[in-house]
Amino acid sequence: MKSETAADASRLAFEGNAERHVPQPGSAPRVAAEILETVSVVLRRQVPIRADEKPQSWFGGRPMMPDNVPWPKSISLEHPQRGEIPLHFLAQISCAELPEELWGGLGPREGWLLFFIDPNTGDLDGRTEGCRVIHTRTLGSERQAPPELGPVHDGTYAGPHYGHLEGTGEVPNTWRRWPVDCVTVPNRVVRDGEVLRVAPDRFAHVLYAGKEVSDGERPPVPDPFTARMALAVLTPIETRLAKQPLKPDLPPNVLEALGDPEVFRSLRPDLPALEQEIRTLSQSLTSAGETDVGPVDQDLDRLHELEVRLDRDRKLAAVLDRCPSPASLRSYQEETVRANESWRQDALRDLRDIIDQLRAGAPDRALLEGEWADIAVHLEQTRTSYFEFRSAVGTEQGVQAIEQDVSLSRLYNANYLRLWEFVADYYTDPELRSLIPLDVLAHFEPFWRRLNDNRPHRAGGAFDGIQSEPQSGPTSRLLLLNLASDEAMHWTWGDAGIVYFMISTQDLEEGRFENAAVTLECH
Repeated sequence: MKSETAADASRLAFEGNAERHVPQPGSAPRVAAEILETVSVVLRRQVPIRADEKPQSWFGGRPMMPDNVPWPKSISLEHPQRGEIPLHFLAQISCAELPEELWGGLGPREGWLLFFIDPNTGDLDGRTEGCRVIHTRTLGSERQAPPELGPVHDGTYAGPHYGHLEGTGEVPNTWRRWPVDCVTVPNRVVRDGEVLRVAPDRFAHVLYAGKEVSDGERPPVPDPFTARMALAVLTPIETRLAKQPLKPDLPPNVLEALGDPEVFRSLRPDLPALEQEIRTLSQSLTSAGETDVGPVDQDLDRLHELEVRLDRDRKLAAVLDRCPSPASLRSYQEETVRANESWRQDALRDLRDIIDQLRAGAPDRALLEGEWADIAVHLEQTRTSYFEFRSAVGTEQGVQAIEQDVSLSRLYNANYLRLWEFVADYYTDPELRSLIPLDVLAHFEPFWRRLNDNRPHRAGGAFDGIQSEPQSGPTSRLLLLNLASDEAMHWTWGDAGIVYFMISTQDLEEGRFENAAVTLECH
């Protein structure tokens, strides 16, 4: 499959055509007929987003439908006792952008198709409940979601992670809005060894021909560049610090074991031996440099490891000099509890001052130059350390001293908070897109062009399933829409799966979209 030379081509090379069947007024209902599909439409997210154009088709956000069209509801599959619940808006596709050949020529080519789903159920298996497809002839105004519409992910099943909103907001009831282009591709199923496939390898490079596409992992977690992102880091640290007294561990069985003089003496580190090892290794590295052999990386790493260990052992030796008996270690524990509590209260006070300053302005204001760097230094330098004494099962000494080094920065889990979700939120908001630093944007745009497991979003034709193989040949069941898991959209269907809407040829020809059924496939 080859793309046209234009990077924004709406049609990739294909062969074959299908005549469009237009039902005549008054014609008798027909049994669902089998048709041979020749094309499929891949829904390609715009990267970059063409902000100067009015989008014709898009994922997420809010639907645009006439005022007389009610927001669709469906019986809750997860909680049927609740009756009908509002469904979440997935996508709005411009029928005018669909090629004549799609679906064997069936279906509308004017107006819009709107797709809705209940994302918080695991029972989407070819059922008409839990989904709705609506065809409108006019665009209508942007519709606000019903107030009773719940979050897009309620935590019942596997799905997208919203840890980045901890302390800054609740899980939204809409997905971010992302304009898409309709790209026509051939409907071909090919055999790859024992596997049938539809999308060719590295299909994203074909879809985004002429643009950089990342085949690697997600870009590094960016530093916060807005007040909201900074608060997303600081408020969880505040929560954890407020709930986490720092108490050194000194269990009774350890105190009893330390009553043995040999066990107690085993705690004391051999500082002279360690210092000599460091001197010997340092001299070896110096000699290697003088002979142009150059230091070996492993030796440099070993030297750094020994120097860190020496610093730790010197602090332990100082503690044991002050506490030469098990009873005095109990006093050390009590002193440490008091000192750590004083440190914790001071750290909370200073951290809350920073949080209050951030909250004083607009939440999505850009941070001043160096503002986050100063906060990061404060988080790293606000630290305390102490020793815990624990049983050392399976070792000769029987008891070991563990240094606990606590800083505010260590209470921040970058992968859990997922600050990259803010980057995508800002990117899809025309009023906030300029907040993204250019170097961050340069890393994320290629990543947003990638396809999860090489599975594109598509309408019509065959698709690469997870638990099913693509079907070729004539069919009476047509694919209205297939949406894959997509990090850019923050879509994770089940366990990184896909959802697809199917309809019979007869229902599509007669416009009976209420008979469309949705299925979830996941690993």
